[in-house]
Amino acid sequence: MDIESMVTGKTRVIGIIGNPIEHSISPQLHNTLSRQLGLNIIYVPFKVEGSDLGCAVKGLKCLNVLGFNVTIPYKESIISYLDEITEEAELMGSVNTVKNIEGKLFGFNTDARGFVQSFTKEAKATFKDKTVAIIGAGGTARALAVKIALEESRKIYIINRTLQKAEEIASRINDKIGNVALAVNLDSKESTLALSEADILVNTTPLGMYPDTERTPLNKDFRFSKNQIVFDVIYNPRKTLFLARAEECGCTIVNGFGMLISQGIQAYEIWTDTKIPSTLSEQVQDLLLKYI
Repeated sequence: MDIESMVTGKTRVIGIIGNPIEHSISPQLHNTLSRQLGLNIIYVPFKVEGSDLGCAVKGLKCLNVLGFNVTIPYKESIISYLDEITEEAELMGSVNTVKNIEGKLFGFNTDARGFVQSFTKEAKATFKDKTVAIIGAGGTARALAVKIALEESRKIYIINRTLQKAEEIASRINDKIGNVALAVNLDSKESTLALSEADILVNTTPLGMYPDTERTPLNKDFRFSKNQIVFDVIYNPRKTLFLARAEECGCTIVNGFGMLISQGIQAYEIWTDTKIPSTLSEQVQDLLLKYI
């Protein structure tokens, strides 16, 4: 028998809060990074009910965790529990990474940069002068919409069933960056026109995520154009029904796996003040592919 010494009295804790959380492979990503870098840090998933968010954040702070990620559905509501957020996160109105600095919680957003890096690499395209349709109006949608606007897109449609939430994002972009965003109700005729016009479609909703893999954000009768690039922030399953239907129409498709790795690497660098070598990032990404 050998003594298990992976966790000791000196081990620091990082983690992720969200609901659902069971699908996440972030623990595998960050714990692998810690092992490869020889850092005594462990990453733990925490499922948090909405009514318990404030208590959970206070508890993590009291336990002196190094930091934590924030995922669906708390990327916006987390902000009110933090001591300070970056200018970029404030513009986006969304935080996915929190760092504990001497007892104060600082919020960052690494989703948007991770998204652009993944999209540019895998789709071999940029957002400059493109028309983009974003499905959803949550924290992820807000962050990506702001970043896409900053990347000099021509037009951005924010498409959502609750029009007010889409209007809030469009208004923020038009006021702070440029008059390029339009809010559209998903159930309207205008949404079909917007989706058909778009060069790039981005799903930011959890519809189609494991275990509810038969769900999709768009009506099954919608026909993609073969010239469109279709991105789904979901990475489990690797090919959602949304992406599968787009692929059948000849579209270039990209899932959220590369985005997950890129934003995760950036978060880990924030927590640990280290720079992850690109070779290590690529090795970990290849290893994690077997988990989805």
